Amino acid sequence: MPVDNASATVVVAAPFDDVLAAVRDVASQVDWVKEITAAELLEEYEDGTPATASFEMTTNLGADAYSLEYEHAHDSMRWTMVQGTMQKAQNGAYLLRDLGDGQTEVTLELEVDHSISAPGFLRKMIFKGVVDGNLASLKAYVER
Repeated sequence: MPVDNASATVVVAAPFDDVLAAVRDVASQVDWVKEITAAELLEEYEDGTPATASFEMTTNLGADAYSLEYEHAHDSMRWTMVQGTMQKAQNGAYLLRDLGDGQTEVTLELEVDHSISAPGFLRKMIFKGVVDGNLASLKAYVER
């Protein structure tokens, strides 16, 4: 099974708390992650942060339905896939750093184990595009 990973960083012209709130609003990902076609928050922790959520997505490599379980720190949100159809595993994180002056640095790290039988260079290109596109969309969503 192929495992692909990518990471990227972007600076968002918005306060840290606003960016963290946007990242943690997993149901809104359907509004700013173009590959996500459906998102539903299933459970929350006592502090209101997401515990589990389900998603449907479509990429150039296929469609998938999956659910994620989240862990939170004061400056991050990490997740692990609980169940998926096309993906066999997914681990990821949004890591935030307050740069001051209403600027927040966001790094997205993503690793996916899947059953896609496309050439490695094509998977890498598409996967990197998904990560870069996700961050660009987050930036546009929060800055508007």
